[in-house]
Amino acid sequence: MSAGYDVDVGVVTWNTADLTVEALRRLLDTDQGCRFRLLVRDNGSTDGTPGAIRARVPEAELDADDRNLGFGTGMNRLIQRGDAPWFLALNPDAWPEPGAVGALLRSSFELATTAAVAPRLERPDGTLEHSTHPFPTVRMALIHALGARHWMAPRKLEREMLEGFWDHDRRRRVDWAVGAALLMRRATLEEIGGFDEEYFMYAEDLDWCWRAHQAGWDILFEPGAVFRHIGNASGTLAFGPARIELETASLLHFYRRAHGGAATRLYRSVSALACTEQWALARLRRDHAAAERWSREARAMARGNGSLRPDPVRGFR
Repeated sequence: MSAGYDVDVGVVTWNTADLTVEALRRLLDTDQGCRFRLLVRDNGSTDGTPGAIRARVPEAELDADDRNLGFGTGMNRLIQRGDAPWFLALNPDAWPEPGAVGALLRSSFELATTAAVAPRLERPDGTLEHSTHPFPTVRMALIHALGARHWMAPRKLEREMLEGFWDHDRRRRVDWAVGAALLMRRATLEEIGGFDEEYFMYAEDLDWCWRAHQAGWDILFEPGAVFRHIGNASGTLAFGPARIELETASLLHFYRRAHGGAATRLYRSVSALACTEQWALARLRRDHAAAERWSREARAMARGNGSLRPDPVRGFR
């Protein structure tokens, strides 16, 4: 039982022992302004992560075995184990600044229809991570493909939450937020379910926020709650550059289910064009790393048939 906890904090780990322990200790060793307990699911780590958590984070309630269930399935196991009125889905490479969890919780009371509250994400050096987005649409793909950020009014681009125009500096409703840190209402989880387990990794946060919106709930962004996020620690370790193909496959799977096959084909075509334009611009800047990323994404969009369940990689089961 929750024993009066305000929040269950759920963390899914895979092969990031030192980073995970450091992040969990930063969470536990600061005053977060609320009562919470820590639930951890380890997805078959082979680097000693479970042992490190047991030794250095004894407060954590750990679920560990040799299976890699994927992010969504692992997180759902933690959601089912908890019963606090709020559930904070937290990445193992993210941690809150002092009081940030409490700030999210207080913000949740602003709207009775709040399904989830997202914090301001910053890198450890204080750089803003653009973490709230509009739902993907053909219209949004056209904005990118037609270079609208160069001629559309800045206030309209800010309204669309586009990177470079939206500074994450005010409380507002958003379409969806990156699930590196997301405070979710248990009543909403009970109504619409947890993360869709068809996604092994990536787009499960987008999918959940979409389902919440479809059911009449809102996603709220709270700039007064700051979390530090390194970003893609496990994903980069597991997939390397191929992470782009998995992200794209997950995005297109979401789009196909939300909008149908014909709309997805149009979305793919426009998005592939936008990615190709970004590739050309990166080549002109001689930014070879960016050019490679945009090239991979353009090819993945054009193919549109990537797998959501990649072949076993480095111990994936």
